[in-house]
Amino acid sequence: MQGGHATQLADVDALPQLPDPVKRVAMAMEVFHKASLVHDDIEDDDTYRYGRETLHRRYGVATAINVGDYLIGLGYRLVSRESRALGAEVVADILDRLAQAHQKLTEGQGAELAWRDAVDKGIGSLDALKIYALKTAPAFEVALYAGLRMAGPVDGQQELIAQFSRHLGVAFQIINDLKDWEGDDDNKRVRGQDVVSARPTLLLALALETATPEQKAELRHILGDKANSGRAVRRVRQIYTANKVFAKAEAMVQKFRDRAKAIAENAAPDALRELLCFLVDTVLDRDPVHMPEPGRAA
Repeated sequence: MQGGHATQLADVDALPQLPDPVKRVAMAMEVFHKASLVHDDIEDDDTYRYGRETLHRRYGVATAINVGDYLIGLGYRLVSRESRALGAEVVADILDRLAQAHQKLTEGQGAELAWRDAVDKGIGSLDALKIYALKTAPAFEVALYAGLRMAGPVDGQQELIAQFSRHLGVAFQIINDLKDWEGDDDNKRVRGQDVVSARPTLLLALALETATPEQKAELRHILGDKANSGRAVRRVRQIYTANKVFAKAEAMVQKFRDRAKAIAENAAPDALRELLCFLVDTVLDRDPVHMPEPGRAA
């Protein structure tokens, strides 16, 4: 398992030594990820991605859908063509996991879209976490599974990487929620975009669990108010702050991070343990940001 050794500064030459078929499978993981972002940007009508205007904003929805579909086909082809080098059984197992991850991702996105179109905008924290587990965890899980499967049988590791990926993915998504309120000048993100786009976030769920009846009614009324987005974002920030939503979310990040770290530290062999610990420390690298008080929040 050279991947674990490649996380050490003294072993930076480990990655170039990987065989081309392994690199192509790794590339497939990134291709699938990019395809999901293209389609996700369309469904959410996001304006920017990586600091540049999103594909559908630049070239139209039809072209963006086609590009996303092409990337999906390319991802499967990058794996399927390596059956001779990696073995037909290995490739079949990886393709099956990729298809499974693809289905889970779309189920999570489907649940989010169904919520967005529903009349009742109520959501509990468990509901939000289930959506996060479906949308984010499978990408981590299938990437880890593919690497392990190319190294040999993984029957004894499947439950470990599933639990690790769930905790890692949920923590990653909560961090993404918090970043939406901090802004990101490099990515040209607009603060509070989740409010303007009416997304079912954990932050909203936490607010609805403790907010006053008046605050709950106001939240449901202003979600997705693009015509008055500035006012809507400011008011939601006030309600979130009054209900200590940001602090609660930071605590949940730490809880899921600790769970992922505990699994990583008990993983074997050492190379896998090093890799999982590296992922926790890099993917969830974050200094908690304390949101400024907006003044008097009712």
